Amino acid sequence: MSGRRPVVWILWTVVAAAVAFFVGQALAPEAALYTRILSARAIGLIGALPKDAFLLAGALAARGVASRFEASNPARSAWRIFSLAMSGLFLGQAVLTYYRATGQGVPFPTVGDLFFVLGTMALVVALVAFVRAYAASGFPIGPPAQLWTVGIVGALLGAALVVPLLRPIVAAPAPPIEKALNIAYPMLDFLTLVPALVLLWISLRLRGGRVGLVWGALVAGILFTTIADVLFGFFSNLGRTDLIAVIDALYLLAYGCLAASALYQRELVAG
Repeated sequence: MSGRRPVVWILWTVVAAAVAFFVGQALAPEAALYTRILSARAIGLIGALPKDAFLLAGALAARGVASRFEASNPARSAWRIFSLAMSGLFLGQAVLTYYRATGQGVPFPTVGDLFFVLGTMALVVALVAFVRAYAASGFPIGPPAQLWTVGIVGALLGAALVVPLLRPIVAAPAPPIEKALNIAYPMLDFLTLVPALVLLWISLRLRGGRVGLVWGALVAGILFTTIADVLFGFFSNLGRTDLIAVIDALYLLAYGCLAASALYQRELVAG
């Protein structure tokens, strides 16, 4: 076991505990733990602080990974952009944590949404940069036609997931900015999904292993983020604030997986 591996296990332990907490709330919202023992503010912080920690850990790990590559290596810039993406998501989440910590209700939208949008856009750029870095590496990643096929299949799968859930969001009455964000988040997630699946395919062609852990965790993080963003917009339009525990669990899974991706890569380059 690598000396760094305990960090990954600590991450997964915290992810599992936090997700279990909110799954419990979703299944038994009237339980004493959620209604009498813990205040709404405490529950909000249990959901917010781990997300901050996951995103910050991912940003720092990605920055450390980038420093391991030479300046001429395209993987260096790809991991730097990924670090910026995680930093943008961290700043967006930090704004939400501020509202939770002060006991205020979390409004929508907030200035945090600007950071979330910029962070997700940077994530799209980073994923495309990763694909280009593999293409320039000389590894046997497969013929271009095969990669295009994977990309097209990924696009079709993403559309099958996102489009049906977007229809009620588009149809529902909402302020223009709120509706625009509820549509933009799933669409940006869709754009991240296609290059992420291409990266996963490339890693499987290279016989997966530890490389497969990196991109498998990344794809899982993007999938959970996409589902969470779509359901958040859907539930918001329905006024279903009672389902916020489900959203918290999904975002915790998403950000935990994204952080794990960078930590697995840090182990890989350190080893």
